[in-house]
Amino acid sequence: MLSLATPLLLVSPTLAGAFPEIVIRKADTQHEWAFSIDEGTLTCVPLGADRFVFFGEILTPEEMGEIGNMKLPRSVAVTTNPIALLATIEDKELYAPWDSLETLVKRLAPFEAMGAKLCDGQKEF
Repeated sequence: MLSLATPLLLVSPTLAGAFPEIVIRKADTQHEWAFSIDEGTLTCVPLGADRFVFFGEILTPEEMGEIGNMKLPRSVAVTTNPIALLATIEDKELYAPWDSLETLVKRLAPFEAMGAKLCDGQKEF
């Protein structure tokens, strides 16, 4: 059972724009990694009483390109809500291969909790 008191990753939160964000890495986590790439950002977006957590890829300036011909980073929802997952699965290739929705939800749970703490301004995970 996941204990929220257990440190999830040893990373420092930073602000990217208006929303709290951290960089997370597969090599630094004790949890089963839920994503298909080894590093990305975890961002918490508060909206009213709700919090939405997203995982996104990190692009170098060269990968992003120039204005008028830019590639935007892909991102996916980090949620244990299966309805929200199915509604936001546009960049599903960012999730590690999964055999059932239950597997994906189980993998995403600790990362959703970590992202929600960002909205609370917590700097320790």
